[in-house]
Amino acid sequence: MLCLGIETSGNIASVAVCTENEVLASVCIKTRLTHSQVILPLVKKLMEDAELSMSDLELIAVANGPGSYTGLRIGIAAVKGMCMALGCKCIGVSTLEELAFNVCSAKATVLSVLKARKGVVYFGGYEADGCGVSCVYEDRVCSPLEVKEFAQTVKGDIIIVGDCCDEIKSELFPDDDRVTVAPAKDRLQNAVSVCFAGMKKSGYTAAERLEAVYLQNTKAEKDKAHADK
Repeated sequence: MLCLGIETSGNIASVAVCTENEVLASVCIKTRLTHSQVILPLVKKLMEDAELSMSDLELIAVANGPGSYTGLRIGIAAVKGMCMALGCKCIGVSTLEELAFNVCSAKATVLSVLKARKGVVYFGGYEADGCGVSCVYEDRVCSPLEVKEFAQTVKGDIIIVGDCCDEIKSELFPDDDRVTVAPAKDRLQNAVSVCFAGMKKSGYTAAERLEAVYLQNTKAEKDKAHADK
């Protein structure tokens, strides 16, 4: 299977094309530009550099949340457009699962943690078995204390990934030697992991059914709820 992966859930713009056994090409850029300005040009150049045609693609996988509301919408809209034009399958991948895939070669419990807002994080717990990951604590919005409470139930090594892994380690696990932070190259979102997580799934979807999973209300939803009170 030839899979294109797209990651726009944060300030990383990342694109990769992979098979089940090989990374054919990838790029990962920390950018201040909006994803609408960079993601499609990155796809075009990546495919050209890999000497591949868009029509060769069998699957497009995209990080579908949690993360930046705007970034997720841009990435998902791009994937919907490409899939409708190409007639290929697509699938959404949890951003937290994607992060866990960064360290799937380890055999450990992975704490995937991203900043949500002050005092609140996006968190999911995953078990890495050396070649993939499985969810053992469902993705959610919670306080950092819940991350610690889950970790206290874990036996064995723990790896923290995500954009606040250093803070989580220093604030919650300063003296716990079994809890480590992922290497810098594996801490943030990466489309290679989107590809491999997506290819391991079976629930491919039609492009029009692909949706973001925000885990918390958008600003518009919050404003509407406030107005309805």
